[in-house]
Amino acid sequence: MSPVARDRGLFVGMMGLEDDARIDFARLRAERRAKVFSGMESHDLDALMLGGVGDVRYVSGARQLGRSGVLPFAPVAVAVRETGRVHLLSTWDEGVPPEIGRDDLYRLSWNPANLAADLAKIPGLRGARRVGTDGLSPLFAGLIPQLVTPADLVDAAPVMTAARRTKTPDEITCLEVASAIAEAALSAMEGALAPGITERELLGIYDERIASLGAPMPPSESVCFATPLHGPVRFRHLASDRPIGEGELVVLAPGALYAGYEAGLARTRVAGNTGPAGTADLAARCARGMDALIGACRPGNTGADLYRVWENAGNPDPGLPLAHGLGLGAEPPLIGLGRGRDATIDEGMVLSVQSWVADEGIGGCLERGTVLVESGGPTVLTRYGRL
Repeated sequence: MSPVARDRGLFVGMMGLEDDARIDFARLRAERRAKVFSGMESHDLDALMLGGVGDVRYVSGARQLGRSGVLPFAPVAVAVRETGRVHLLSTWDEGVPPEIGRDDLYRLSWNPANLAADLAKIPGLRGARRVGTDGLSPLFAGLIPQLVTPADLVDAAPVMTAARRTKTPDEITCLEVASAIAEAALSAMEGALAPGITERELLGIYDERIASLGAPMPPSESVCFATPLHGPVRFRHLASDRPIGEGELVVLAPGALYAGYEAGLARTRVAGNTGPAGTADLAARCARGMDALIGACRPGNTGADLYRVWENAGNPDPGLPLAHGLGLGAEPPLIGLGRGRDATIDEGMVLSVQSWVADEGIGGCLERGTVLVESGGPTVLTRYGRL
């Protein structure tokens, strides 16, 4: 473990839980709500009806239930510009911040008509002219105009994307804590890596480490995979039970959540003492690509600049995103896979940046980091030694 990782491990030990005094969560929530209501005013929206997990958490501050899979749209949170209040679909107030009172909660019901009737009782919603939503199912597309409000239903993305795009100082601190938790998990996985261990065992070590630091819900299981010494090399997301062989390159890519904010990093390590011939050159190519991408994360640049520096480093299309926004999970913009060339990079954005290179007969090498875009240039929030 590097000295930086050890120091940040102590930091994690003090900051593993969400109720730490370093972050003023009441201020964080108030600043997020202010950005949302300001955006509603700018886009002439009287209300928002939100169902996306990230959007609901952003506007309400309520802890969301972790779940596997995707659910259809439902109006989980409602923000009304006239009253300045946020209402939440909940039958209890556990995990609901104090500024959302019990009168602001509406009941969960298996009968959509009952839910619609409760929504219609929200002050200011019935008379709204324009309501933004972050998704609609055919059921609610019919129910809302009939039983809730005759308002025009429009896309809430311009408001929510703009609000979530740049981060407040408290949000950045949350991302720093998530970064430190991810680094601690990487240290634990690196310490356990040896020929014969399986990817699933490494995944278990990752889960155990982040849980011990107060972050029991991992962002994903895509945290480790070995690349073969022979045959095609491909990027994988799911861990296998195959024992890792001597000399194989192993990608360790843990992520972590803190107060809903996600950060992560990736490094590639050799299982055993010596990697195959060409390992050092592959690692150097990966590092050059990563340095070039991070260097392009400056205010005023666009996604086209990231494409350009990647290609100038002599790298082919990796078949993966070069960068995407980070905050309450993955966020816009997506740069890579032929998309995002026109995406602008602004001061205050946080990006997940990654470099992936692979050669048959050697393996694959991945670097990933969480990068804050500042006026003077990029700052990497995740810090760890290279191969």
